[in-house]
Amino acid sequence: MSGTPPPAPHELRPWHTVADRIRVLAPADDAAGLRAFLDATLELRAEPFARVRLDTLGRLSAAVLADPLLRRDPASVALAYWLRPAQLARLAEEHARRAATEPDVLRVPAGRVLHLAPSNVDTLFVYSWALAFLCGNASVVRLSQESGAVVEALLRVLDAVASRDEELRATNRFVTYGHDDAITAALSAWCAHRVIWGGDETVAAIRPLPLPSHASERVFGSKYSFAVIDAERYAGAPGDERTRVASAFFNDLFWFDQMACSSPQVVFWIGPPDVSGGAAADFEATLQREVERRGFEPTVSSAVHRRSYAFGLAATTDVRVVLEHPGFVGVHVRDRMALDKEVCGGGLVRHVAAARLSEVLPFVDEGDQTVTHWGIDAESLRGFAALAGGRGLDRIVPIGEALAFDVVWDGFHLMDDMLRRVRVRGGDRGRAAARP
Repeated sequence: MSGTPPPAPHELRPWHTVADRIRVLAPADDAAGLRAFLDATLELRAEPFARVRLDTLGRLSAAVLADPLLRRDPASVALAYWLRPAQLARLAEEHARRAATEPDVLRVPAGRVLHLAPSNVDTLFVYSWALAFLCGNASVVRLSQESGAVVEALLRVLDAVASRDEELRATNRFVTYGHDDAITAALSAWCAHRVIWGGDETVAAIRPLPLPSHASERVFGSKYSFAVIDAERYAGAPGDERTRVASAFFNDLFWFDQMACSSPQVVFWIGPPDVSGGAAADFEATLQREVERRGFEPTVSSAVHRRSYAFGLAATTDVRVVLEHPGFVGVHVRDRMALDKEVCGGGLVRHVAAARLSEVLPFVDEGDQTVTHWGIDAESLRGFAALAGGRGLDRIVPIGEALAFDVVWDGFHLMDDMLRRVRVRGGDRGRAAARP
């Protein structure tokens, strides 16, 4: 990375006027240092998937697993495994394969990435940042002022790694500030790519803030997800397999209190209605045993909210509410056409019977993200994806992988966002230049 001299007083840049209102969380810095950082990163020279950056993320993976709090948090453990050297090597290989298909195109970093992280998924900001880092960019990551213990621990680990890592320290800042359009606009003037993670309200508030004419943007607004299970195959499955399905579904449901965009809100039981009802009842009983096995206790606020929400549904629609399971509430919807897409969260699971997978298609729209599945054959899934994808669906993955991060997210390849393509044509191939 090459530095740039500080601007003359008459050349003050937008971020100079707001730096005093930004709190740097990691690496440790002050307002003056933040201004210098933003100025210096206007010029960046970094190679995508450089060895030094791969090594940095490998050390971060080990540090997350070594942290007493984070190694007890399943989502943080999943993050650490995603950052491990073997996984990063696969990403590097994918980058090389994709680059090889376009020999006349050179992939270079976008330059500077502004990440506006969500508050409902603790670990997501690290995934977003890590991809930008791998692709050779500098980043500013804005976090909520109401971050919990997991985010604080992740920042503590990042700060510790950065204290011994010049590459990480020189090219990244994790910050927080209140809801202040002036600050976000100033940071947007700095960036070459802006990533907005959040609900539709967040996207609507930030998207109007201008970007430089050369900059790009990717937004991730509110999404809805659900599961599909073959009722007859589930009913005929051995007990240990049904337990495995419940364990995987537990992860999808409870890691982020069912508030992640990819957390399932509905289970569609595909098959005869008389089989679907019994399968759903067994599924609930098995899921409750998994809740007890893990010692999971929902918060009082979640328990009260989901129960009140279920009572509201019972008062307005034809449903049967099951309250016998302490870990969650089951709502059995009798009229599939009355099913809405409001999100309760906190462990409210709706069950719906559908004779065939095709009967789920009318429920799909462009606000949907992830379908998790069990017992459905690959050909049926691909046929469903061909039709549902055109309506808006983004992902179809096995139950247990709803929250697994992937570089293809919401229908876009995120590495493409973090890189620019420079087309190079002509010249004498195979001959060295006579001079630089």
